[in-house]
Amino acid sequence: MSPKIKVFLIYGVCFTVLFLVSRFFVTQFVEPGFLSTFIPLGIAMVLAPKPHIEETEHGREYGLKSIFLKKPFKL
Repeated sequence: MSPKIKVFLIYGVCFTVLFLVSRFFVTQFVEPGFLSTFIPLGIAMVLAPKPHIEETEHGREYGLKSIFLKKPFKL
């Protein structure tokens, strides 16, 4: 499997897990509806690691960049 596919699969899985977990917790406090969908969506968008592509002499390096880490996590 190529590194590009791995990065986007990991991003998708992380985003989905964060969305579902935050939706579970938000529905405990907010009635199901408009806010119970968009609040977890915003939380997942902010907390999920973003795909990071860096051009180097050897080609492209793929990784994930998080708000919690200064340097991207390289695959």
